[in-house]
Amino acid sequence: MFKKVTAYHKLILVSSLSVILALSLLTVSLYAWFTLTNKNSAALISQVSGVEAEYEFYIYQNEMHEGSQNITLIDNVCTVGEDLCYEYIPNPTYAHLIDGKVAPGERFSFAIKITSVGTSVGRLKLDLGGLESIGYDLPVNKIQSAFNYEVTKVTYIENNIETSDQKDNGIISYANQLFDYDNDILYPLLSNVPMGVENHPNSVLVVYFDLYFDPTIFGQDMLGIPYTNSNIFMSQIFKVNHIYMTVST
Repeated sequence: MFKKVTAYHKLILVSSLSVILALSLLTVSLYAWFTLTNKNSAALISQVSGVEAEYEFYIYQNEMHEGSQNITLIDNVCTVGEDLCYEYIPNPTYAHLIDGKVAPGERFSFAIKITSVGTSVGRLKLDLGGLESIGYDLPVNKIQSAFNYEVTKVTYIENNIETSDQKDNGIISYANQLFDYDNDILYPLLSNVPMGVENHPNSVLVVYFDLYFDPTIFGQDMLGIPYTNSNIFMSQIFKVNHIYMTVST
């Protein structure tokens, strides 16, 4: 569908073109906090189709599922089996397991590192899509509605030095909100992020984001009366199948 481009033009695309990065971020059987002895897992699949894009994908490894407290890739990238660090996924075309149990209040952290090539200034946009909830009784009780998605940090790396958080500087728009019940829409993650920043064309952009199981969301019964716990989400399956990445000038 897309023609192969030279290294100079990777990720510096005209406004009518888009780079689509298809990710299956999270596939997880969910249990309430009092059933933590049950075994379940989260799988991550990342796949690029028909497009060249210089990016790297990372999963934060945290056995306690508390998310990243040290949001940086500098001296914080680990190998398989290490904990409390970002694990680089070298071949993101097959499933990667996030071992452990999932309960309300738990958090998963991710990072996408995108290399800007050339001297043009582009704008990055990321959207989440392809949501699936499986095992719910009513649409209002889809497990996806209990998950918050949040951009935690946006930085640039140059000469192995990472900037402070840039997401609140200037024109960047970013999400910190719950999914709703609609599977057929795109959920904006962030947009209008400068790529190939002026005077620093060889810099690398890093976007950090979390998925968080909100313990205050309970669903409701057939009469619309709210439940008082998360039991309705037990054994449901939640999938975020895609990240759509667009870089335009």
